[in-house]
Amino acid sequence: MANAILMNSAGLFEAHLFHSRHHPADEAHDQMLTQQLTALKQVLAQRLPIAEYIAAAGYLSAAFKELEHPVIVAEPSPPVDSSQEAPLKALADAYLSNLLAGQRAEAISLLRKEAKEGIDVRLIYEHVFMPVQWEVGSRWHRGEITVAQEHYCTAATELAMAMLHPYLQAPAPNGFRFVATTVSSDLHSMPVRMVSDFLEFDGWTPYFLGANTPTDDIWKAVVGFKANLLVLGASMPHHVNILRQLINAKQYTIGASQVSVMVGGAPFNADPTLWRTIGADAYAPNARVAVEAARALVQNK
Repeated sequence: MANAILMNSAGLFEAHLFHSRHHPADEAHDQMLTQQLTALKQVLAQRLPIAEYIAAAGYLSAAFKELEHPVIVAEPSPPVDSSQEAPLKALADAYLSNLLAGQRAEAISLLRKEAKEGIDVRLIYEHVFMPVQWEVGSRWHRGEITVAQEHYCTAATELAMAMLHPYLQAPAPNGFRFVATTVSSDLHSMPVRMVSDFLEFDGWTPYFLGANTPTDDIWKAVVGFKANLLVLGASMPHHVNILRQLINAKQYTIGASQVSVMVGGAPFNADPTLWRTIGADAYAPNARVAVEAARALVQNK
């Protein structure tokens, strides 16, 4: 609620309510949510200034209306970036089965075999890594796997990405550079790494900083590496305000005035207009779109 009000984004609160309703998805859980939201509304009415309470009441009223309808037990479709539907589904299913069985070496071996046979590795990113991580996250939300199992699968996929990286044969450098990272307290770097690898394949010179980079050091890295583009990921709503503060600091950073900023992640997927609110130059829902957006940014410059 606080982040929705801070960002003036109903989408953030709607996405949170969706996940709250569907894990678990039953009438008793909806009744509990209604009671919690009623109590929250009573407390906010007493403590918030009138302008802020009006905004909060609007979000809460929409939530109460949503809770009046039965829960539809369905997950959003995993992000697929191709006109062909799940062309590597058999490979993805086998990869996931091995990971859930604790057979990391066998899982990665399946992918290396495909890479050696000449498959475009970007297809493995899009149609194996992305849907598998989506499924792993969904199973964790539903309580079907533990946090430890989710971490194991994620760590294995990060290793697989590193081992497949040599098969991403980049063309000649295009003359542009980028820095990619997540901000302080955001430990989820895999989506940003996917974008980084796709941009590198497109000829960009990469400076991937990993996750949880202190905000004061990000612009220093951008200026130091003479980057044309800063790519930022956000996995949770409370990271969005940190991104806004970071983007706002560009105007006070010597040497950064011509640097474009592209953002992505779950909060921006929930509210596709949010990137404009925080002052970013572009938003991309996935790695392939990120390449197109990055090209457009430097061409416009």
